[in-house]
Amino acid sequence: MRSGALKIAFIYVAAGVLWITLSDKLLLALQSHLDLQVVLFISSIKGIGYVVLTGVLLYKLIRIHTKRLSESERRYRSYFDDNPNPMWIIDLRTLAFMAVNEAAIVFYGYSREEFYRMNVLSISPPEDINAVYSAVRELQPGMNDNGIWRHRKKDGTFVNVEITSHLIRKQKNGNLMAMIKGLN
Repeated sequence: MRSGALKIAFIYVAAGVLWITLSDKLLLALQSHLDLQVVLFISSIKGIGYVVLTGVLLYKLIRIHTKRLSESERRYRSYFDDNPNPMWIIDLRTLAFMAVNEAAIVFYGYSREEFYRMNVLSISPPEDINAVYSAVRELQPGMNDNGIWRHRKKDGTFVNVEITSHLIRKQKNGNLMAMIKGLN
């Protein structure tokens, strides 16, 4: 994102320097052939033209940059959504499900809305609750191999799943989150 903004700023500065340099040279050349009032009028129009042209240029560059960012975000989001392994993102403060992929919905049997009303403890057997809290407290930056856990599916059956997780920081509020993948 920074490089795109830097490119836009560089193009804006380069266009401004070229505009000022070339248009001032043109005005100097015209000064000997035109009345001073006409030269001053052209000078005013030159400034307005610069603002209009660079405004249009900035608008187009920002649209191109935004489109590229949106495409990149969509592509990376698909890596999560389309992953064939059940995956979810939880808020480490509340243990609430913040995002679940389609594989988790199919495997566990809960709808997306049901997941969003639950937290990780909702799919854990009661005897594992303290171990879940301990595992969450012990998460380290980078990849965590959390071992084999028992989870309850919507139909009430328990399954063993191998859990790996990765800490992520939510950009808006700085909350720590964890992306978790389960393999059965």
